[in-house]
Amino acid sequence: MLMLAGCNTTSKFETTAEGAVKPIIVQGAMPIEAENLAKKLDKVKVEKSGNFVFYKGTLNKYPVIVTKTGKGMENASAATALAIEKYDPIAIINQGTAGGHDPNLHVFDIVLGKKVTNIGSFKTEMKDENEGIDPTQWKPMDLMASEGSGADADAEKIRYYEGDAGLLAAANAVKDKYTKGKVVEGTIGSADVWNNEIDRIKWFHDNFGTSVEEMESAGAAQIAKAYGVPFLGIRVLSNNKTNGGAYNPNTAAANQDYVYEVAKKYISTITGKDKK
Repeated sequence: MLMLAGCNTTSKFETTAEGAVKPIIVQGAMPIEAENLAKKLDKVKVEKSGNFVFYKGTLNKYPVIVTKTGKGMENASAATALAIEKYDPIAIINQGTAGGHDPNLHVFDIVLGKKVTNIGSFKTEMKDENEGIDPTQWKPMDLMASEGSGADADAEKIRYYEGDAGLLAAANAVKDKYTKGKVVEGTIGSADVWNNEIDRIKWFHDNFGTSVEEMESAGAAQIAKAYGVPFLGIRVLSNNKTNGGAYNPNTAAANQDYVYEVAKKYISTITGKDKK
């Protein structure tokens, strides 16, 4: 009977090929975006691979790995692929700070990535020498539309990666526990570009619906989709140039506190111990 009880308990989890329970990966680019959450885990062991750091621990006895990915799309993509190959996660949350694109959002507000998109993948218009530069005429370039060259007309569109419904549900279920700002669903834009031009920021917001911008989520989302791993981006506004919101570094810790609650809720759901 004890053996049967153990089997029934284990059957609530998804397991790796080796029989271990699949962990949740929570990513943060910088130390300020990862280490606060890593300290909340139990029985933490640190593994390093290249520049990436993996804090392997447990949360409510469920395996969670906080990953310090480093900044930028390339780092986020590589860290995601490595984590999937090494740990075979059940889900990935990419979280951290972001700059606001929506003037209705303020510092400490949190955006749940119902959609994530690459705002650095564009094709410029054909212009001869001395004809100038006009970024408002640039066309989005969907790198996943085909395996052909950039001349493929089908690739001239923006690609959105949808946030996983289960992770979104867990995040929405605990948003009332976050008291430092509001929590909304929106679109996270990512690129290896730091936009300071207000008109450029408005152009992204008006044309592609971006709520915030940062430098990692779209890269991680693209790799997660390639492997079929559920993914969600969660970003807190650390500043918002569209309404004068000044940078506040304390937003990083606040976001990790919220993501901690999201992870607990998601764990309770997948283990069948959701008390609602």
